[in-house]
Amino acid sequence: MNLKVLPAKKSMKFLALLLTSLLIASVSAAVYYSLDMTSTITVAANDIYFTLGPDNATASVSIFNDNKSATLGLSAYKNITMTYDDAIRVRNNNTGSSHNVRLRSVSLTGNAANFIYINFTLQTSTKVSLNYTSDGSSWTTPSTTSFVSLSASTEYAIVIETKANATATTGQSATIEIAIDVEL
Repeated sequence: MNLKVLPAKKSMKFLALLLTSLLIASVSAAVYYSLDMTSTITVAANDIYFTLGPDNATASVSIFNDNKSATLGLSAYKNITMTYDDAIRVRNNNTGSSHNVRLRSVSLTGNAANFIYINFTLQTSTKVSLNYTSDGSSWTTPSTTSFVSLSASTEYAIVIETKANATATTGQSATIEIAIDVEL
């Protein structure tokens, strides 16, 4: 047996193993496929927006952000239901198509001990409501409503009802943010 040949064979085998490993690693790391997507974005009409109802002053309604946002200053009385029949409306300004909308709760802050309920009802042919209720210690936040249709060229009132607890502290408040989702 030739001792000089043995180390050369080991070196060659090691070199071959190293090159094979590098080849396998680089090939497996570079294997992938791609999906391709192209989007065309068109500016849509602002068909759905807020308008003032005839009772807007009673609820201190302010509409802003191109009629897409509104704030209301509401009151709740102890053991009495306060109803705002037509302070704010949702309008479908499209002259030829109806649109679907739903009410969704976004946020709620305020001490639940002061309130019994605060309810928002969109007065479409199929009424949908977000009814925030209190058990005296915590709020129950309503689920998102189903979609309802807004007919073309029509406005729909949002009726708001509030009721404070008999032991409520005057001056306490709750802040509720809701969204009106428009289905495209």
